[in-house]
Amino acid sequence: MKRAQLILPLLLLLTACAGHQARTVEEPLPGGVVYPPVSLFYKHPSDQLREECAAFRARSLLHHCNENAFDLTGLHKALSESGKFQQLSLAQNEQAYQALISIAVLDEESGKEIGNAALSGATLMMLPIVMEKTLRAEVVVTWAELPIKRYDYTLPLEYSASLFNSESYQDKLTATLGQQFLRDLERENIFTGAYLLEALNASDYVAGLQVPQAIGDYLFDEKVIYNNPFYGAQLTFQHQQFAFDRAEVFVYPIRKTEWKDSAAISREEAENLQKELRLMEREGQLASVDLSEVQSLQWKLGTNEYSGSFYGNTLTDLQGTQASSATYIFTKGDKFIRIRAIFPTLEGSAEANRPDGFVRALLQEMALPAESPFMARLRQQQRELAADI
Repeated sequence: MKRAQLILPLLLLLTACAGHQARTVEEPLPGGVVYPPVSLFYKHPSDQLREECAAFRARSLLHHCNENAFDLTGLHKALSESGKFQQLSLAQNEQAYQALISIAVLDEESGKEIGNAALSGATLMMLPIVMEKTLRAEVVVTWAELPIKRYDYTLPLEYSASLFNSESYQDKLTATLGQQFLRDLERENIFTGAYLLEALNASDYVAGLQVPQAIGDYLFDEKVIYNNPFYGAQLTFQHQQFAFDRAEVFVYPIRKTEWKDSAAISREEAENLQKELRLMEREGQLASVDLSEVQSLQWKLGTNEYSGSFYGNTLTDLQGTQASSATYIFTKGDKFIRIRAIFPTLEGSAEANRPDGFVRALLQEMALPAESPFMARLRQQQRELAADI
């Protein structure tokens, strides 16, 4: 049952429909936000942490260990105040990224603490009670229910309670944990696309996706790696003469277990993309969408034959601005290669003709990563499930 629960969200994604010196960047987030949406969850302490707690309690009657006695909303508040997360939620299963947290607080009552408590009580809390504890915490970060990073913390926890201190013990505890977690994220941003792909053993688009610095009239400008292995990466090329003309190249895994029939797979992908554009028009995200019929392409490039699909479109946004584009879809290995050449409909811009020469050269000269262990494993699980039906 646990195995089925683990792979089901990923299998649903597998069968879903798609959607100068050059720089490699991550998928951009709005404003000053650094991290994507994350949902926080309680988790049971690990066996190791429970055993550590039990051993600490067994030392004497003055040794105490409390497991998971903390308020997750307090940690939510501490992290939210940083302003670094696009969204933070509590126990929202639909979020791809989740942080599962468990803690234990180890407290040894010393003679110093007992004496301090007596003095504080005698002064009606005008003299603060100072408590020194040890916070043990486990934070497991997951993507689509797959663990990608684990933090094990042992942190000093000192809390001072008095009439003049409005901070509660729970606030101090969650602030201590939140500050350490944020420091680690700043040091090692585990929410980047490159980190996620490496943690999942997915395709390495940093090293494995390579293109020339120039192809025809287009100069390579930028590589974006998405923080989702099913979205892959995006390359941007800029036209040398026309500042508003560019070509965007999307490389992402084929969400199928077999991909031998390139013609059928590329046509299906093109039709799905056109459906998405029509949906955007119906939902009011675009003022109008003018789409051509999907055409089949059969190209022989060197010793290789490529079967793909093509369609053109003109989109009008809500401000009335129009742009024409030519979209090509091919397959190479286990990946889609989708090229979208964009031409604003302005006098003097490049003609919105099919840039076949650029696409032909790109297909021959670009290098792609091979099928990743992540996708191979996922596809094999899908094959096994299909065989059981």
